[in-house]
Amino acid sequence: MKNKKRNYRNFFKWTGSFFFLALPVVMLISILLPDRSFSEKENRILASRPKIGISQMLSGQYEKNYETYVNDQFPLRDFWVALKAGTDRLTGKVEENGVYLGKDGYLMEAFQAPPQEQLSATVNAMTAFAKRHSDLNQYALIAPNAVSILKDRLPAFAPAQDQNPYIDALKSSLEEVGVTFIDVRDTLNEHKEEGIYYHTDHHWTTQGAYYAYLQAADTMNLNGEEISYEKVPVSYSFQGTLSARSGFRSGTKEELDVFLPQGDSPSSVVNYVQQQKKTGSFYATEKLSERDKYGLFFNGNHPQIKISTPVEDNRTLLVLKDSYANSLVPFLAPHYRTIIMVDPRYYYGNLEELIQVENVQDVLYLYNANTFFSDTSLEMCLAPQENQQDEQQGGQQDE
Repeated sequence: MKNKKRNYRNFFKWTGSFFFLALPVVMLISILLPDRSFSEKENRILASRPKIGISQMLSGQYEKNYETYVNDQFPLRDFWVALKAGTDRLTGKVEENGVYLGKDGYLMEAFQAPPQEQLSATVNAMTAFAKRHSDLNQYALIAPNAVSILKDRLPAFAPAQDQNPYIDALKSSLEEVGVTFIDVRDTLNEHKEEGIYYHTDHHWTTQGAYYAYLQAADTMNLNGEEISYEKVPVSYSFQGTLSARSGFRSGTKEELDVFLPQGDSPSSVVNYVQQQKKTGSFYATEKLSERDKYGLFFNGNHPQIKISTPVEDNRTLLVLKDSYANSLVPFLAPHYRTIIMVDPRYYYGNLEELIQVENVQDVLYLYNANTFFSDTSLEMCLAPQENQQDEQQGGQQDE
């Protein structure tokens, strides 16, 4: 009995000593190591040290921002995330950082219902834009995520919110002002057993994008069946951001495919406008050797990309998009002389001027539901230029 008590005392003594010494070591490392601006594993920008301001201090925002900064810059963050996820799995936990560990190895990003005021602002901006440009053919494809289409793979009793009521409401609002809603939910449900979503990433696969394209082409009066494609694997070591964010399935690798057109098809020139760089391919193959292999498609996200294709039909399509569009737009290229891809999260130009200069006839909103309902940048992008200037000046005064 005495030996057992002594062993317990020694255990707690050494455990306490370890954590007592670990704290100053971690603090020293955090001071010596430079802050990281980007997490390649999580494929996201990391928080930087917030600036101290009186208004932020009084509102409590500084404390929140500083907590986010410490979490993002914590030494060996990736290791601790994976360790915590592994420990949580031993206790039966199947959710980590908003990611569910589903059946059949699927990781699924949870859907968070947007604040009504934020959603209304986005929808109002879209409807106002539609009314201003009633001469344009306008379409919206808001793709449901795996949490919706593969909901039968969710862990038991997962408190996942339903995307469908929000998609239905958006569809109704847009169709009232003449925007054609391309509802791909039935199509994706029909093919959900065919690997249309990655297991470790929040994107749809190229196969999923292709099925959505076929429906979009039919709705937009494009002949989607005129070109046949061959599915070609380009990597067997793809690992997505949901694995990195949650720590789940850290050893899982997946197949990444591209669809190559068969027979004679026009080649395109891809112009990365901001970078002033042109290429003859939709695919940045150097990304296959990096962590973010989904960056293969158009080398990731950019403010503006212009695609020129020598086809007979002299039409121009404007795509307002997130990263879901990157694997679908190559299918649209043979149908348009020009496609302008604009990512409102990074674009600060004059959209009204762009539409005039490029002689746009068709507009397509192409997002996944999680991003669409959480993002606020589309509202700003669609606003008339004078409104944007007023808001920017107001923001500068607040600072």
